[in-house]
Amino acid sequence: MSLFHEYVRYETRRQFLRKGASFMGAAALTALGGAMRPSMADTKKFVGNLVGSHYAPKAKRVIYLHMVGGPSQMDLYDYKPVMGEWYDKDLPESVRMGQRLTTMTSGQARFPIAPSKYKFERCGQSGMWVCELLPYMKQMVDELTFVRSMYTEAINHEPAITLMQTGNQVTGRPCLGSWSSYGLGSLNENLPTFVVMVARPTNVEQVQAISARLAAAD
Repeated sequence: MSLFHEYVRYETRRQFLRKGASFMGAAALTALGGAMRPSMADTKKFVGNLVGSHYAPKAKRVIYLHMVGGPSQMDLYDYKPVMGEWYDKDLPESVRMGQRLTTMTSGQARFPIAPSKYKFERCGQSGMWVCELLPYMKQMVDELTFVRSMYTEAINHEPAITLMQTGNQVTGRPCLGSWSSYGLGSLNENLPTFVVMVARPTNVEQVQAISARLAAAD
């Protein structure tokens, strides 16, 4: 047993309480430290000095819309032309690889493949594929960022939503709003940096059990 472990083992209650008296001071200092948190200008200056002024953050605010129940990405900007060749054919086992079924699809006799019924075209200098449903997005496609590297091996919505929000399928990690406020700093020390506004859907029977409550926790 190390000397430190021996000390802790034989420490008296009086010694423990004497040391604990400084805990309240530390807690008060932490609360006061909130008033000294870096502003957005300070954060930009720090990041600029760290990685070079060219990469200093320019954003002043981030608005993130998480619209559950929106159209599939394959009907918007994730063009899958090969799926047209597989129309009405069953999903091959080489793709499914024994993955279990969801509750919604467990009663299906077949799993036919269906491509998007909408037309796509390359737009902008980037040549990004955009669906005909998004005529205005076609005009500004070069000003947008498309993240197409994220995927999840889970079969349900909940782990996928949590992965999108926090980068992990398990809840409890910092979300996008937390990281944005951490990276950009604060404009006003008297106002919250990160605000969540939750809309109440009319079709409450489709509300997800876990992710619908994450915003309130944030």
